[in-house]
Formats: sequence, structure tokens, C-alpha cells
Amino acid sequence: MGQVFAVIMAGGRGERLWPLSTPLRPKQFLPLLSGRSFLQATAERVAPLVGKDGLFVVVPQEYKELVAKELSLPWERIIVEPEGRNTAPALGLSGLVLFARDPKGVMIAFPSDHLVTKTEEFQKVLRVAVELAQKGGHLVTLGIKPDRPAIGYGYIRYAELFTEVGGIPVYRVERFVEKPDRTKAEAFLAEGCYLWNSGIFVWRVDIFMHALSVHIPELYAGLLELREHLGKPSWAEALARVYPLLPAISIDYGLMEKAQNMLVIPADIGWSDVGDWSAVASLFPKDESGNAVYAKHVGIDTENCVIYTEDPGRLVATLGLRDLVIVETKEALLILPRDRAQEVRKILERLRKMP
Repeated sequence: MGQVFAVIMAGGRGERLWPLSTPLRPKQFLPLLSGRSFLQATAERVAPLVGKDGLFVVVPQEYKELVAKELSLPWERIIVEPEGRNTAPALGLSGLVLFARDPKGVMIAFPSDHLVTKTEEFQKVLRVAVELAQKGGHLVTLGIKPDRPAIGYGYIRYAELFTEVGGIPVYRVERFVEKPDRTKAEAFLAEGCYLWNSGIFVWRVDIFMHALSVHIPELYAGLLELREHLGKPSWAEALARVYPLLPAISIDYGLMEKAQNMLVIPADIGWSDVGDWSAVASLFPKDESGNAVYAKHVGIDTENCVIYTEDPGRLVATLGLRDLVIVETKEALLILPRDRAQEVRKILERLRKMP
């Protein structure tokens, strides 16, 4: 049995949580979970599965100091990207590093900035995924049972039952589906054989690297070039030269949408990607009118709003408002309808074009 590794992907920009999430301190480093950051909570959640020496973080150069400070990790377990190139290169680089340690080891890959409230169930399901990856050479993912027709997530359509482990069903994957429109999302929910794509993957390191060679050969070729320099004084120069030339694609698009040996485990783990300000509402207490508030708030005839101030003592007074997001930081004030929370990036795009 090989070693079990966890690789936390900490390179996200969290742009839909602007103005709180910024390039200098993106979402995964924000202390929104009872004073802990998303990154710290993710590391704590997975630590019992991998032991003291099995936790790794892959992160762009500009965030390596933040990772080291938040997790007190030794530098050899922080896998540094010269620049962010999306999840396929990040996980490919991680696979290269772990292959040198234990080719038959199992990699569990996680985003750093998601919320999981049912920790015991999460760990139970992952132990099943690790067992499947070790024994059968499958690429395994967790699928989240949908409770609404969400349009902000990708979906996984599952096929026939593959096996059952300890009462937990495991299905073959029929296909991955890109983020749908509202009509398709409602159809997926009604059909009952679709799950949300959690972005959590489990695979044996050698099986994963072989899959990259088949489905993303240009990425694999770059990794082979880098392998010649791993652990040598030439590593930093080679990484700086080769990594920016690797294809900047997601692991979903590059691999998971093409591979055939995929399994999915439906998981009820209290999951959210907390991907926009409307989703952040789940982190804050709600008042009697359904407002999720992290501020000193006086509201009259105000319902179903998300209200956040960086200074929790800052007074926000509202009257006659419905379904809005109100966010104040030292840098900016953001106000928008909750049902357009996914569009915050449009503001950033406009700001970048301003003189």
C-alpha cells in the first residue's frame, strides 16, 4: 500500500468575492470561518487522512509566504508554481513531485477555498475513494448531491453502479458537463442522475501521470523535461523556463472530460464552493427577515440581503431593500442584486480598463 498524500490547490483568485478578496489576499486566505481561513480549515479537515508528512500545497510564487505562515509547512512540502497556469499544470507539477516520493502513492487533490461542514462524512467518503484508487487504478471524484438547480457549478452525470463500500455507493461516470443555463440545471435536478462537480479528485500517482500522457500529452512532455532537474540545483531555472509554456487548462477540461476509467461517489458533506457573495450568506447568522449579516445592522423592511463590513462595528442602516448584497471594505463599497452575484468579475474587468 502506497502513502496517501493531500495536495491543496491554493492558487485561486477568488475574484467573485471582491472587494474583500484581492490579488494581495485572495479568498483562501480570508479568516471567514470562525477566525480561520479557508486554507487552514481545509488543511485541518484532511490532516487525519494523510498524517504529518503527507500534506502538500501547490501555489503560485506570490502566495508561498502566505501558505508557509498560515500552515507552518516546511518548504519542501510547498510546491511553487512560477505563475498560475490553471489546475492541470498545478496538479501535473504536484504529480511529478509525489511520483519521486512514491509512484504507487495516492493523491487527494482539493481546492483550498471550499466549505465542508460535515467533516466526519467527508473523511469517511474520502477513505472509500482512496481504497478504490489504490486497488483498481481508477480516477475517483466526489460528486455533491444537488439541492437546487445551480448554474454556477459544473455537473457530473453518473451511469451504472460500480460497487458499494461500507454502504456507500460508487458509480461509473458517464460524462462531465459544463456549467448549465437555468433550464438545463432544472432538467438535471429532475432527472436525478446528476451531481455537482466538487473539484475533489483521488487517484494513484502513477495512474494519474499516465492519464496525463494520454490526454494532455503537451503537458506531460513538459513534465518529463522538468523531471530531469527535480532535486537538482538546475530545478529553479528549468521550472521558470518550462512552466510558463505548459498549456493553461483546467484538469476538468483537459483530463476528466476525456478519461474513461472514472468513478464518482455521491457525497452529502455540507459542501459549498462559497463562490460568490450570495453563497457567503451560509457563513453568517441570519436575522428574522432572512438577512445574512456580518456588521452592526439596523434594518427596516429589509429582507434576504447579504450585508458585510470589514469592520464588524460599522453601522449599516437599510430601509425597503430586498435581495441585495452590500459589502464594504477599506477600499470599496459593493452593492448588487443577489441573483447577479456571479457577475462581480465584470466590475473588475471594467476597473482594469480604467486609467
